[in-house]
Amino acid sequence: MKQINTLRHKVIQLLNRLEFFKNFSDTDITLLVEGKGMIVLAEEGEYVIKEGTIDPTLYIPLSGVLEVRITNEAGKEVPVAKIPPGETIGEAAFLTDNPRSANVVALKQTVMFRCSRAALKNLAPSAREKIKDQIIIKLIERLNQQNQTLSNRK
Repeated sequence: MKQINTLRHKVIQLLNRLEFFKNFSDTDITLLVEGKGMIVLAEEGEYVIKEGTIDPTLYIPLSGVLEVRITNEAGKEVPVAKIPPGETIGEAAFLTDNPRSANVVALKQTVMFRCSRAALKNLAPSAREKIKDQIIIKLIERLNQQNQTLSNRK
């Protein structure tokens, strides 16, 4: 992936529009951007996340579409979800340092906000808690969606 050099104030404006950051102060977002948060570009077909790797990084697509794929017993990648702009990917590894559990591929050129765990060090504890809260909310939403999908199969 390639880092996009943009003006910090433009990145801050972009993040302010995202649901994920709705409860963040301007100061929190500014510190996150200045503390190693960056905008990156994934080209169509490029792997953003590779299953099994260790990388405690959270991504939030700003444009484009990503596809989550898992490798089945036969070694074939199977698509399991599409991730639109504003959603998050990489939450589990970001929080736990566990290996990545799936592959994530850009279906078309995708611009993303990339946040490493190191970027959190510049934030106040209350802002770190907000990030964790938003990740928990996103994970619960996905779990509920999966439960609904599974219940509709019966």
